Amino acid sequence: MAPHGVRIARGEAAILLSSTVYGVSTTVSVLALHAVRPADLLAVELIGAAAVLLGVAALRGRLRWRGAARNLALGGLFPGATFLLADLGLARTSASSGSLLVAVDPLLSVLLAVLVLGERMAGRAVVALVVGLGGSALVAFGPTDGGTGASAAIGNLLVLGAVVAGALFLVATRRYSGHDDGDGFAAGAWQTAGGALLTAPFVAFSWAGGGSRLPAAGAVAWIACLGVVLLGAVGGVAYNRGIAHVPASRAGQLMNLTPVIGTLTGVVFLHERPALVQLAGGAAILAGLALLLRAGPAEGAEPPAAAGSEDRDRDDSRALTPGPEVLADRCGNR
Repeated sequence: MAPHGVRIARGEAAILLSSTVYGVSTTVSVLALHAVRPADLLAVELIGAAAVLLGVAALRGRLRWRGAARNLALGGLFPGATFLLADLGLARTSASSGSLLVAVDPLLSVLLAVLVLGERMAGRAVVALVVGLGGSALVAFGPTDGGTGASAAIGNLLVLGAVVAGALFLVATRRYSGHDDGDGFAAGAWQTAGGALLTAPFVAFSWAGGGSRLPAAGAVAWIACLGVVLLGAVGGVAYNRGIAHVPASRAGQLMNLTPVIGTLTGVVFLHERPALVQLAGGAAILAGLALLLRAGPAEGAEPPAAAGSEDRDRDDSRALTPGPEVLADRCGNR
């Protein structure tokens, strides 16, 4: 392996694709929420997506029952609780603010991976973590764009709640990633169904109290809603394919790209104007991501398992035993 240059190991390209897709999805979600209610968007992106994914998986003979219950439970965290809290928050704040608040996710993910899963970090990866989290602090606690007063504050807190659910999901999926035969499509389908089951009561209650705006929504709103579904499906499948080969702490660092993409698309397409301190934080996040990729897996968290199932089980035992088992069974964002 060359000593210099960017090196992307197996699974990391899928995590980076997922990170990019979720960043775009945040901006598309805000665009949709300009015309529909959070319950409307949840109904389309989770209930509709679950029906499509389960149907496609069944038609293609990939709807495997092994791990179905576990992935349904994981789906309660992500996309269930994550999308519910994120949609409620994004209805009250801007795409750039929401995207940049997602930068807290790597901090929680890495801390949970180290404390709960016993993963270890060394070398440039530690420096990358410090740089990336420094940028996260700037964008999380700097001035935000969009929304005013208590409404924006509540929206930001709801987005942070979604981040917590996402961090728990990342660690939980890494804990159980060796039990689903590496089929990211089937896992994503069951997780989306689990999210739909969790959020269905909220959707029903919201529609009973205030109705739905979907019947009166225009073409742009429907395209945005369906775009969220497509982006969520692509991001979920890519994430599940990658997480089986990437330690949770390293995956959390790679997901640093999400808030940057979300902010850039918010500025370009929604004409938002984040503060300079937020832009500086985004630059630091990108610098940390570049440093992480240059470090390569050898200097990151403990390397993932070998291709064989026996080697994977042995690696899981070594990497995951030191911490207590994850009790909750989250994927995204976005």
